Formats: sequence, C-alpha cells, structure tokens
Amino acid sequence: MNTNKINSSSGGGGDIATKLTNPGIIDRLEQDIQDYLHEFGFRIERSPRKDDEAAVIFIPAIPYSYSNISDECTSSSRHTANTDQCISQPMGTLHLHIQNESLLPTVGPLLRTLLRLAVHIPPQSLRAILYCDFILDPLHKLSKMSTLQQREHLHQQEEIAARKVINAIHMLVRNSMGSALCLDMVIMLPCYWKRRDGDDDTKESIPISKLAVEQAMQSNHDACYPSIHLEERVYTEIILNCSNLDNSIHDVTDFSSIHLGVSTRMCTVMHQPLLFRWVNHIGSDQSVGDAETAHSIPSPPLIVACIEKPGNLHRILMLCHHYRSISTSILSNLIVVMPDDEERSGLKQLFDGAITHFRETILSQDGASVQECDEGCLPTLMYEGDAVPLIQSRLNRPKKAHDEKTSSQKPSIIGIDLHPNALTLSGSSYMTKPSQAQVALGNADAVIFGYESTGIPRNIDDILNGWVQIPSRSSINLVAAMSIIFDAMFHIS
Repeated sequence: MNTNKINSSSGGGGDIATKLTNPGIIDRLEQDIQDYLHEFGFRIERSPRKDDEAAVIFIPAIPYSYSNISDECTSSSRHTANTDQCISQPMGTLHLHIQNESLLPTVGPLLRTLLRLAVHIPPQSLRAILYCDFILDPLHKLSKMSTLQQREHLHQQEEIAARKVINAIHMLVRNSMGSALCLDMVIMLPCYWKRRDGDDDTKESIPISKLAVEQAMQSNHDACYPSIHLEERVYTEIILNCSNLDNSIHDVTDFSSIHLGVSTRMCTVMHQPLLFRWVNHIGSDQSVGDAETAHSIPSPPLIVACIEKPGNLHRILMLCHHYRSISTSILSNLIVVMPDDEERSGLKQLFDGAITHFRETILSQDGASVQECDEGCLPTLMYEGDAVPLIQSRLNRPKKAHDEKTSSQKPSIIGIDLHPNALTLSGSSYMTKPSQAQVALGNADAVIFGYESTGIPRNIDDILNGWVQIPSRSSINLVAAMSIIFDAMFHIS
C-alpha cells in the first residue's frame, strides 16, 4: 500500500492519498463513498490499468491539533484536550484501552460500526484514540536463535517491535474494511521490552518511538497509513495499571467522550450497545446510561438468527451466554437458520462443531453436565426452508402462568430490518424513556435477524407483523445488531 500526502498538515486542508491494494476493502470503501462518504469529501480512484487492481482513496485532511493527546494517556487525566490550544476539536472522542497485542486488530469491526451508527456526525468529527496498554516482546524467541541471530536481533529490537505494531494496525484497518481510515484515528504506541543481552533479567520497558513506526510504515507498502496519527507513550506506568480499567468507563462530566477497556475479544461485541447509546448522546446533557442494569425476565422471546458464517455463530452463542443472568432459557430459545444452498452442505457440519465446542468449553465451565446442556441450554439448528413450521410450533406452545398474553392473542413477530413501517430504535435512556421500538421489542414473542448479505428470507418475512430498525448510515453486521437489540430488550423495565 503506497501512500502520499497531498498538501496536508495538522492545521491545513488538502487530501491525504492512500493507495489500497486489497480488492475487498476497495470494493467496500467504493460503495461506502458512493452511499454516504462522498458528501464529506472522500473519494476513490481506481487504477486505469486493467492489470492493476489497486485504487487510491483521498482522505480530507482535518485541522485538528494533537498537541495534548499524550496527556490523555495517563490514568488520572481522562478528559479531552484543551480546546483553547486547538484549531478545532472533534465532536466525540472514543478512548479504547487495549490490553493485549492480539486484541488491537479486533477493534476494527467496532470502529466500522461506530462510523455507521453515527448518522448525525461527520465521520472525521469522531476521534478514536487507541491506547496500546501492553508491552511488546520483540525477542520472545531469542532463546531458540543461534548466537549470530541473537546478536543481530539485539541490535534491531525497536525495529522489530515497530514492524509488529504496523502489522497489527494493518490488520485492524482490514478488519474494519477500511472504515478506520475515515475516522480521526490516533494510535498511542506501546512500549517494548528492550534487552541488553540474552538474559531476561536485563530487559526494561521502553516506549516505541514514533519515528521507528513511521519508518517501518514507509518500508511496508501494504501497511502505510499516513492519515493515522501516531503518538509516543510518555508515561510507561499506565502499562502496569491497565488492569484497573473498568470495561465501560465514561466521563460523567463530559458526554463527548467515552472510555472503554478491551481485555477480551468479546469486549468489542459487548461494547456495541454503549457505542450506539453514546453516539446518540453526543452534544446532549444526558448520561450514556452504562450504570443501568438489565432486569431478569421470566420468558425471553424466541430469537431467530439467519447465519452464513461459523465465526458469527460462535460470537452469537457467547452473546446469549452473557445474558444468562437475565434468563437461563435465552440459549434454548435461539433458532439458528442456515441457507438451503446444497453447495453449503458442509456448513451444517461446521455449525454443529461450533455448538459442540461451545458446550464442551464454555457451558462446562458453568458446571453444567452434558445431559443438562443437551436438554435445555443449546440452540436449535435449522435449514431455511424448514424454519417457519418450527417457529410457528414454538410460538404455539401453551403459555406459562406468568405470561400476560392469552392464547387467543396473535404472536408478535418482530423483524430487525429496514421496512416502511419499521419503528426506529432510539438511544435514549432505556429505563426512564423507552422508545416505541423498545416497547415493541419488550412485548415481542419472536425477534428475527436476517442474513448479513440478503436479509430476512422471504418465507420467514411473510410471517412478520412488526419491524424495528437500528438507525445507521448503512447496514451493520449481524453480531453488532443482535448485541444492540439485546441491550434494548433486556433493559426494558
């Protein structure tokens, strides 16, 4: 990925040109620019050569100052930079405290969702500061090297660490499908363990220099992103204190910023609802409401999820498992719908494997026996063509005594989809001012989520009698949508 800056600086206009070589990212960004990014000055140009699949995206330079960014990395100073010293300030700042090197790429989908959810905020008015609150070990395999290799690597420790950083940044951009480049993104660089010799006792924590990472970027044509602002870490002690971070911190005195900790891969899934509520509160005087707690409910709705990717199934199972304190029947109320396509005959085997792995690893940690798991803790797997009879039979089961609905009432089946009659979910306080969409979700007997590529299948769409949509610039991924909808449903009072 070759890049060039065109008349850009921290205080002026112009564009930052980035050459993209990944066809998937190029196609996705081209569609996003056509759909909504063009009005903010983004544009993309494909190579005129037929044998060259590359393209150049032109990112508008923004007149922001980054002079006080370093001060924001300290655990005692989590407020936004002093506006008196800045030419301009973003409308909202997302602070992500990433506690492991392997977790940096996982925030890509979260940033993509942020861009799409912030429908009333210009993309580059959103700043994302990614704090690399970990220490890289560039020589973790030193003991397995020859004496000559050890000597060479000891002289290249910062260079090796810098290459590891840009590889993680590159994977983050890829996982965001390029959306991360459309935000005002700042990377607070990590430290690395610097050794004086091959002995671990001689190592010390040293901040990676901005210059080292910039040089590594320039030498890697597939991972050079000049629009991303790099900051050196000044305070190394935050690395040692990062375990004290709460996973849902937000500054209660300034609703233009939010702090989120990323300590596991599921954090980025569970943070989606907070992001949704936060972007709806930017500029207002209302709390984001992360102090609200979900309430136990006697009978959760039937959840129908149309899934094409085994990876999504694992995350959805983990999401349902997270809400087990709300109701132990959420997992057993889940129906997983697969495409009927004969060419995907191997998909069922992969899905069965994912469910088995979930049962043997996650549910077994809860102390559930295999028999208990099989009897009431696992979802139902179903092909698309057979889904409607199963949904209808599950909805026609006798009502429990605590259910306020009578058997004569028609079941409420809500589709999460764009529709002329869809109710729009609001990010207002779920406990004090539930929207019509949230009330509808709270009263639903079944909630249907369609495929990411084609939406709700026609045969299932025919049985819907209500719709709810999540306001966004474009469609968001299935797991993010389910996380946001679950948050709305289970916070209803």
